[in-house]
Amino acid sequence: MTRLRETILSGDVQGTLLMPRQPNRLGVIVAAGSSGRVDVARAKLFASRAAAALALRWFGGEGQPQGICEVPLETFTKAIDMLERHGCGRFAFVGTSKGAEAALLIAVRDPRLDTVVAISPTSVVWCNTGPGLDGEVWPQRSSWTHAGVALPFIASDPYWKRC
Repeated sequence: MTRLRETILSGDVQGTLLMPRQPNRLGVIVAAGSSGRVDVARAKLFASRAAAALALRWFGGEGQPQGICEVPLETFTKAIDMLERHGCGRFAFVGTSKGAEAALLIAVRDPRLDTVVAISPTSVVWCNTGPGLDGEVWPQRSSWTHAGVALPFIASDPYWKRC
């Protein structure tokens, strides 16, 4: 088994960085969905194959929205920047559910991203799930911002009831 150096990150890029002893220049960002978990187990799969892997905390951390509400897409580009500083020259983004939504949004904005694996993505940008930096859930807002501007989104129906 490949020996890995595991580093817990805080600040602009939060999560767990897994670095193999001899990385192959591939950097993989792993973003879970609305559970908010830092998907270290999935990141270890990539790191065990000599990729630098980052299990990213993209909401719920210090200085981040507590819910998926107006999350800056720059959170993800800063993760690519960090992997680049660690010697990576190729980049993949693996996202699940809301993390897959983010992966697709980054793929159309950052030409450094070579590969996207979107596991159970949506085809649209949905409204927030949980509170933003202001602690408020309502009114509904976009899940994402880019350059400080909220992305257009589809609102949910607050009156919907299961039949």
